[in-house]
Amino acid sequence: MAVTTPQVVEDEGSRARLVSAAAELVHAESYHSVGVKAICDRARVRRGSFYHFFESKQSLVLEAVEKIWEGFSAEVLEVCWDRSIEPRDRMERMVEQVVRRHTRDRERTGSVLGCSFGNLTAESTALDAAIRNRLVDVFDAWAAAVAVPISEAQAAGQIDREAPAHGMALEVVSELQGLILMAKARNEPAVIETGGRNIVARLWGARAP
Repeated sequence: MAVTTPQVVEDEGSRARLVSAAAELVHAESYHSVGVKAICDRARVRRGSFYHFFESKQSLVLEAVEKIWEGFSAEVLEVCWDRSIEPRDRMERMVEQVVRRHTRDRERTGSVLGCSFGNLTAESTALDAAIRNRLVDVFDAWAAAVAVPISEAQAAGQIDREAPAHGMALEVVSELQGLILMAKARNEPAVIETGGRNIVARLWGARAP
């Protein structure tokens, strides 16, 4: 049986397609399992051309992390900065957006794929320092966004004023990562929805109904 090879399209969009392909494959599979050939095939770029754009798979994945972060930040975290919405509502909407992303993955692939940042972190021993450091920055930036409604709620006397807002936000991000991992294991985004509601309710001093 003849082997079908992807049609190769070399143009000014090749670099962008490589970044998109790496982001998609690393999210759906893993850093370790995805090779340069698979990325080039998905991007429809000759393998030899890969090194015209990137020194290594690591340098490509670093740019893919940036692409994933830009999309995640716009979709999930933008609401955290919207001061026209009450702080608790912003937190709840942020959780809802996380749930939507993982629900969309399951509808598209049949599986909850997990958080790209969390999945990469789990492979941290296989990553170079630049990628590990960027993942730390991503989690810190996620927490910084979550800290905005938390700090405003503290100023309004809605939640505990003693704990630093950024520290509380890091705990929220860490708990969400745990929920995403459980959702991936169970293939059920509702795990994030239920647990996320309880995280927010606990911050405001009560359990979610």
